[in-house]
Amino acid sequence: MEQNLKPNSVPWKPAESLGWIIFVIAIISAVGRGQAPASAQESSQEEVTVTVVEVPVRVLLKGRAVRDLTKDDFEVYENGVRQDITQFEIISKKIASPGTAAPPEQKAQPKKRLFLLIFNIFDYDDGVGEAIDFFFRDVFRPDDQAMAITEDLVLSLERGRKADELILNLKQGLKKYKAISTQNTLRVFRELRHEADRVLSALRGSGMGDISTLDQAMIRFFENYQTAWASYRLQYLAPDVSFYQTLARRVRSIEAEKWAICFQQRDLFPQLKSASRLDIEIRNWLDSQINPEDQIKARMVQARQQDLQRSFAVSGLVSPDLLRDIFLSADVTFHLVLLKSFRTLQDQDFELEEIGQDYEESFKKISLATGGYLAFSNRPAEALQEAVRTEDYHYLLVYSPKESSAQKKREIEVRVNRSGVDVIFLKNYVAAGPLNMTIANVKSGAKTISLSLLHYRMGKSEGRLKGLADVKITIFDEQSNKVFDEGKTLDLIKKETHISLNFNQLRPGNYFLIIQALDRLVNQSDVYSGMIKL
Repeated sequence: MEQNLKPNSVPWKPAESLGWIIFVIAIISAVGRGQAPASAQESSQEEVTVTVVEVPVRVLLKGRAVRDLTKDDFEVYENGVRQDITQFEIISKKIASPGTAAPPEQKAQPKKRLFLLIFNIFDYDDGVGEAIDFFFRDVFRPDDQAMAITEDLVLSLERGRKADELILNLKQGLKKYKAISTQNTLRVFRELRHEADRVLSALRGSGMGDISTLDQAMIRFFENYQTAWASYRLQYLAPDVSFYQTLARRVRSIEAEKWAICFQQRDLFPQLKSASRLDIEIRNWLDSQINPEDQIKARMVQARQQDLQRSFAVSGLVSPDLLRDIFLSADVTFHLVLLKSFRTLQDQDFELEEIGQDYEESFKKISLATGGYLAFSNRPAEALQEAVRTEDYHYLLVYSPKESSAQKKREIEVRVNRSGVDVIFLKNYVAAGPLNMTIANVKSGAKTISLSLLHYRMGKSEGRLKGLADVKITIFDEQSNKVFDEGKTLDLIKKETHISLNFNQLRPGNYFLIIQALDRLVNQSDVYSGMIKL
């Protein structure tokens, strides 16, 4: 079936030049494709049947894995009731292949592997590029899967490509997206810099410009500063928990060894220097206010300044326990490489402050809890070589719950017959649920883009089953200029929806594409991004 859609209820501007062509394909046998009908999905969510529960457990003594434990050393409790351990296994895994070849009769097919490459970096540099080279040329195998993540966005890595193609695709995507994402930050700082100069000139009596009163000018400066910092903090420093929860649900459905490699490098937003020109002039002004009315104004200015200073504390931005549980729930080993930023700022009034140690400690806890490697190195490729040789040693306990499977909350406790050890495990069982809506089969060429929407939820409306999704397309050119930004709300009447878009108004060339899709029925989203050629 083919139909032309008109702009629906989403407040996006219509595009006369954009042809939205929707192809909907009915699935003859939903069960044969592994997806139950919507009514069955709804009932399965109400009555979750769990026959086997697997609990990975890491036991550490002074940060090192304890290796000599047996099944009899463990006790497992669910909701306070002791469970019988029906299976016990020692897991020892590392990314690197064994150094010695096994005899032909003992050789087995290599395990499937999934890699999450997380780039928590403000900008791209050559060291990160060298790590990408090493990963795809020396670690990655053709049957592996990989996802590249930056700023809570998944960059496209198409399977079946050669190593050099994957390297080029990822490097171009990272460079382009970082150029796009940092543009606004740099623009906002330039505006703050100009505003700071105007306030400084006014304090020195060099000219008021359009500043009416000094106290209001300073208050406005500190408020604008805090707004800019809050946006930066949200974009670069505070992980989107809902994004990682959605990612974990997707990862849990994949049968493979799962590894995350996180490159963590951040700069704080430029801070006003202590004893800088502007800081000294502000303090002099605060101290010089004598009249009661002027002192009230001074206290208001000082209060805004103190609010800004307090907001620069980033220790509470990351919940290590929450993120740890997200990675544990998907059985992901989290390797962490901490990088120092080489960015500098030559300014008389502002300076770049490095992220505090307490912020980095949050990510270190995730690495330790999941059996991962940790390094602070400005040579990320060398650190990655160590990470792939690092062993994740832990125990797998399996049990069948004694109580009714209809009980929704399952709190797990693992006790170990060994004193002085740290026992790390997922305390709340996470049952497998339906897949989230997914953007798939993205293709481009000849001034067209095509894509598919899969796994969205469908509900009854006007006597028929249908889904509802917001889809937004954003395209940037090679100069990082936004050349297209439009979208629609779509009624989804079949199990799969295929979309084709025409871009005759764009010149042939390379572009950076972002597709955002929101499943309105369950408020879950997916984002696709990557380099394309039109």
